[in-house]
Amino acid sequence: MAATLPPVAEHPIAHSIGRFDYALPAPLRSTGSTLTIYLVDIAQSPLPAGVAPAEAWRARLATELAAKSASRPSGVLTREFELPGVGPAAWMRLTPSQPDLVTLLAQRPVAQAGLAVTLEMEASAGREQFAERIFTRVAQSWVPGSPQGFSTGLGAVVMQPSQNERASESFMAPGLSISIQTETVEEPDDGQNTAEPPPGGKVLLKQQRRIGTFEGIEQHTQLPNEGSGESLVYLWIFPGQSADGAAPRIRLAANAPLSHAAALDEAWNTLLATWRLRPIGAH
Repeated sequence: MAATLPPVAEHPIAHSIGRFDYALPAPLRSTGSTLTIYLVDIAQSPLPAGVAPAEAWRARLATELAAKSASRPSGVLTREFELPGVGPAAWMRLTPSQPDLVTLLAQRPVAQAGLAVTLEMEASAGREQFAERIFTRVAQSWVPGSPQGFSTGLGAVVMQPSQNERASESFMAPGLSISIQTETVEEPDDGQNTAEPPPGGKVLLKQQRRIGTFEGIEQHTQLPNEGSGESLVYLWIFPGQSADGAAPRIRLAANAPLSHAAALDEAWNTLLATWRLRPIGAH
């Protein structure tokens, strides 16, 4: 039986990521996001009940230093300090094979929102003070619940757009997935719209489509899927404007089995109909 979602008019859920607001039907749940502005990576997490912000920081720092992989053994803490106007911070060397690369980690507790905002940035050894200035500006510009600026979901960095912004988030419901990606670019890039489908696939639709104030290319493709019938892939891309954080490259994508076409169409049209640029909120 084909999957169905509740009627859009009754169940759209508001979301925001980076410079954009949008909505999706309620069954679609976020499975993760990534956020970068002015080369600072930002993540949010609730402060656990009964855990003091200082304890949350110690746990976060310990996790970062203990992270191991083939390319990144345990990190080395080189300096721990209080970053004025932000909170506890630390400089670390996380990759012994690259001694000139250092990482700044900090956590800004937002008690009234029950959140800890974690910020991370890489820099060249010897440029720590310069990095701290940028880092502090970004951290202090984060406003909980702000309807403007660079959204992190539960708040926003209210600053002028930078030339180094990236935001992405993925959503899933049974048999359906959606991904949202925005990124500043040096020059417009719509290369993925020129790709031909693989053998056995066919393009069902390819057209110019405006969403919000952005003119992009929409493409629907039907693909063979061994063992589970055919699948549908929907894509919309705005190529972006050069070095413009308010007009980044936008890539919206969704896919589902052919049997879930009705649910896919509903989610896709909700996303595109509600896509809006957020107010910048800074001068």
